[in-house]
Amino acid sequence: MKRAPALRGMTWDHPRACLPLEAFEATGAAPPVDWERQSLAEFEAHPIDELAQRYDFMIIDHPGLGAAVAAGALTAYEDLVDPAELHRWVAGSVGASGASYRLGARTWAVPVDAAAQVAVRRPGVPVVHRWEDVLPVAREHPPTLCLAGPHAGLILLAMCSGRQPADPGLLLDPAVAADAVALLREVFRTSTREVLDPVGVHESLEAGDGPAWCPLTYGYVTYAGTLAWSDAPSWRGTVPLSVLGGTGLAIAARSASDPSVGAWVRAFLDDRVQSDLVPRAGGQPAHRAVWESSRSFYADTLATLEAAWVRPRYPGWITLQDQLSEQVREAIVAGRDPAAAIADANRRHAALRRACER
Repeated sequence: MKRAPALRGMTWDHPRACLPLEAFEATGAAPPVDWERQSLAEFEAHPIDELAQRYDFMIIDHPGLGAAVAAGALTAYEDLVDPAELHRWVAGSVGASGASYRLGARTWAVPVDAAAQVAVRRPGVPVVHRWEDVLPVAREHPPTLCLAGPHAGLILLAMCSGRQPADPGLLLDPAVAADAVALLREVFRTSTREVLDPVGVHESLEAGDGPAWCPLTYGYVTYAGTLAWSDAPSWRGTVPLSVLGGTGLAIAARSASDPSVGAWVRAFLDDRVQSDLVPRAGGQPAHRAVWESSRSFYADTLATLEAAWVRPRYPGWITLQDQLSEQVREAIVAGRDPAAAIADANRRHAALRRACER
């Protein structure tokens, strides 16, 4: 007789997120979990502390971590598992995936999916290694830009991540950011002028009757076989410029005392599950061994994952990120002066940093 789930979880509604969890549940290797789903837009914006009131497990994005920790919504893994186990899970993840879920010397989630902004293309489109070469290629192969939701702002943050301001109170160097927006505006003029999120970008490319490539969007192994990826472009002589994405497995504070929670976590984070079952089921694990394999999607973008910039995780970041993106999108699509948007982001960033330091 099938066991009735006693635990509840929330993930995001895409095969990359859902199918590995379904495949793992089918093994019967751990206590059953009833997994519910929310859209990508909800995943990127829904406060984690609200989810923690209803779910034992949450698949989360690291930028929302600060607000959830401040609200006391999550369990630190140090209070749940053996230190050696935790070290193995975190150290075995790619790039800064593990570090992105640590705040105040505590680990609030463990990475189960890794992603960064990379370049994606249809067969026949040349690989572009530098933003300086995007426009010449765009004149021959129509591109699209990933501008929906928070992603217009995330492109700008990626391009500016190689030139961090000397003043830590600033999020963006005003001159560098203005130059980046000017370049993105020129690329948009050569593009199909769609406003898409990462899934929409991949689906549009796969359809084959629209854009041929995108210079920067979060990569999805789901489309391997029809599309190809390469490292994020550099700009002005820097390493590949990208903002870390991916997801982590967080546990509600109210669920920490349930022994079935720890049992499920240990079973799902087993090396064999993460390196074999998850990728076979269509997932994109954070497990370093997968990214260091010869599989093309992973091998072709590993350098970007290793260098990707980690966003701030203080309370208020998500709102700042969304507002910045809306203003950057208007600057790119409608040609508005980006100076006010850049100054506004810097003011709010400084104020939020000061609030955290008090």
